[in-house]
Amino acid sequence: MFTGVTAHLSGALSQVQTEASGPTLGKVSESLTLTCHISGVPITDSSYAWDWIRQTPGRHLQHIVLQYPFTGLQHIASSFQTQVSSSADPSRNQLSLEVLSPSAADVATYFCSSRELGKGRVLETQAGPGQKRKEGV
Repeated sequence: MFTGVTAHLSGALSQVQTEASGPTLGKVSESLTLTCHISGVPITDSSYAWDWIRQTPGRHLQHIVLQYPFTGLQHIASSFQTQVSSSADPSRNQLSLEVLSPSAADVATYFCSSRELGKGRVLETQAGPGQKRKEGV
């Protein structure tokens, strides 16, 4: 079982917006694909990188993937390298995250966010209903 997936990056700091979607529930061991649609900037813009992050119940945020679609490179966190697959589709301006053979340990709220390169910060993200975060890195 997986929790709902929503994420937004909003307007005060940037015109970039992200919106994640996917099933709100999934079966253990059946792969699950989440999608993040980007608006306000092409995902291939070299000023931005994109993150997939999750928060499990009662735990801290866990960084899953950092993607650089303008170069085709990505960094999957070592603890997730055999558990996820990530891709970018510039023609649809969206990112996808596939959770491979999920287990009960993968129950979490998953969200995507943008990272403005050279600024050393993640802008404003919202993960799930009413959970608003401002994060500085």
